[in-house]
Parts: sequence; C-alpha cells; structure tokens
Amino acid sequence: MDVESEQFLQKRATFALAMKTKDFLLLPVAALAIISCQQAPANDEAPAAAMLDEARQLLAVRDYSAARDTILSLRRQHPTALDARRAAILTLDSVELMEARDSAAACEQRLQAARDSFAQMPPRIDGHTNDAYYLQQRRVMALDQSYDEICAKVKFFVRKIDIDRQAD
Repeated sequence: MDVESEQFLQKRATFALAMKTKDFLLLPVAALAIISCQQAPANDEAPAAAMLDEARQLLAVRDYSAARDTILSLRRQHPTALDARRAAILTLDSVELMEARDSAAACEQRLQAARDSFAQMPPRIDGHTNDAYYLQQRRVMALDQSYDEICAKVKFFVRKIDIDRQAD
C-alpha cells in the first residue's frame, strides 16, 4: 500500500469514529429534548382548577392573603397546568385590585376624618404657633399622598386586567 492510501484509510477511520461519538452524544440530548417537550399531563389541570376555585371563593369572602397564597401554591405545585395558571393570573390581579380598592376606601375615610379635624384647628393660639395644627397638617398631607398612591395602584390593576382579558 502506498502512503496516500494509508493516510486516506486513517482519515476515514478517524471520521467514522468521530461520527459514532457524535451520534452517541446526540442520542441522549435528543431523547431529553423529546421528553421535556411533551404536553402537560391532563390530570394536572384538575387539581390546579380546584385550587383556582378555592382561591376565587377566598376572594369572594375578601380573604386576600389566603387567596394570594393559594394562587402562589398553585403555581408552585402545578407548573404544567397552563390553563389554570393562565386563569390564575387574572384571579391574582383581581385579588390585588380588590385589596387596593378596600385600602383606598379605608384611606379615604381616614383622610376625611383628618381633614375634618384639621379644619377645626386654629393655626395660632393666643398669638403662639399651634404645633398640633401643623402636625395635623402633615398627617393630612401624608394621608393624601398615600391615597393618591393607592388610587394609582387601582388604576394600574384595572388596566392590567383589561389587557389580560383582551389577550385571551
């Protein structure tokens, strides 16, 4: 055999070995990809839907923290229940919206009481500065700012829910 033939045979053997190694490594990667891309098991939707119903019932009785915890548990325990998770997004937004509305109502009541109290206070008593007047003025301003922030949160969640509903 001449040198060129031997070199050709060596290159061919090296190439064949490389192809076998490549196929050997490619097979487990392909199998893993196929397994990971399988559809979610149908039986995962039922318990997730039950948890979602529980969260909605908790929302109806205004138990916001329990409803939020139930939804977060649903997301952790049923990562493949896509339909339930999609519906849970709207439910969680509704929890946040209703909680913000309740907070806004409570803050508005406190703000109105603080304004009424402030309106009755004189800025000066016997020619001296009334410290209670200015303290109440700061309270009113802080409550007013809190109320504005809560109202912005309500507007955000109203818009977010509308956008999420349009996307479905």
